[in-house]
Formats: sequence, structure tokens, C-alpha cells
Amino acid sequence: MLGSSFTLISSDFTSQLDDWGGGASSFLSTQDAISPGNSYLRKEINLTGGESNQHRMVIRRPVNSSVITTDPWLGDFNAKGIQSVELDFNNWSEDEPVYLRLAISNVTNPMISSGTWWVSTTYATFLPGSGWGSASFNILEAEMQRVGDFNGGFGQDTFFETLSDIKGFRFIASSTGNSALADEFSGTIGMDNVRLISSIPEPSKFAVILGLLATIPLLRRRSR
Repeated sequence: MLGSSFTLISSDFTSQLDDWGGGASSFLSTQDAISPGNSYLRKEINLTGGESNQHRMVIRRPVNSSVITTDPWLGDFNAKGIQSVELDFNNWSEDEPVYLRLAISNVTNPMISSGTWWVSTTYATFLPGSGWGSASFNILEAEMQRVGDFNGGFGQDTFFETLSDIKGFRFIASSTGNSALADEFSGTIGMDNVRLISSIPEPSKFAVILGLLATIPLLRRRSR
């Protein structure tokens, strides 16, 4: 079916962080993994940490700004047919919940006032000591809202215009969803099996579809 979807790109953190990071340092770990020996991205966020962003729960890309133009997770989401993102998540905090949301923009950081940020109106709740669970966010205008940047300014780009040049892509903990800035947080979180889903069939399936369509005229001729 032309309307079927497939995973355009994924990060399973088998051997590297795959350019995910932001805020407190991220590292690969197998401690308390989904399955024994399976590595994932682990982040230990310290509310009293010395770095300015260590107290916010943010997992973003790209870490290195020089790879923005070639980062397969960014770019023209309209042309790529991007419709959603899925991931597995865990919250090991002792007393703080995570209201996980997706934030996207045509600039890399909410500190930049020239772009437009959109945050998902839906969220996935991970209570303290939640254990591993799944989250999914549809990248649709009906399920996202335009939000302010660090200075409170709102970009004027339409949702379609923003999707045509994605440079900022991040998962944040946000109880309100009214900003691309994350809530303050103290604890350990984990992320695994991140998948960017496209509505465009993968090439092998598309070739099969074209092949089937090509046989229709032949079948019609034989039935005459």
C-alpha cells in the first residue's frame, strides 16, 4: 500500500551515541537495560551540576553543529514524508516524573530567536522508577503547538515551512508543553531504539508496488 509506513532511520545505541546528547553528559550503558547486555543511552542529570544545562532533561541532536546539513535525522521532513517518531524510555529518578514531549524547529537551539519551535501537545508519562516503556509522537500540526523561545518570542514560520528545514530535534521533559525549554530535573534516565517513521514506502516495497501495477495492463489484455 502506498500509505504504509517504515522506519527511515533508527538509533539503537549498539556501539555509539549516534550524535545524541545535550545537557548532562550521555554515555552508553548496559545497566538495567531492556534486555541483558543491550546497550542504551544513559544520562545522569544532577540538579546541582556545574554546567548550565545539567539541571534540565533534554536529549537532542545534533551535538556537533558542523554536521547539521548531513545529519540524517534532520533536513526536509516534508520531502522525507516524516510522520512520527518512536522510542523506548526509562526514568530512574527517585521522586521526579518525566512528562516526555517532542520539540522540533528550523533552528538548533531555543536560545536562537530567529526560528520557530513546535512542541507536541501529547506527552508520555514516566513516573519515578517507571521501568522501560514506549513513547510515540505524531509529527502533525494538529498534535503540535508553536511555542516561545528562550526570550519569549514566537516564530512566524508555518508548520509546513518549519518541517521543510528541521535543524532542532529534541526530547524534553515538560509538564506544560508551552516552551522548547525543558523542566528542571534530577535523576537518571535512559533512551533506546529511537525510530523516525516515514509515510513513504521503502525502496524495495515501492519497487514491488510498481511491479504489481505494471502487470495490470497485461492481465487486462489476457482477459479480453
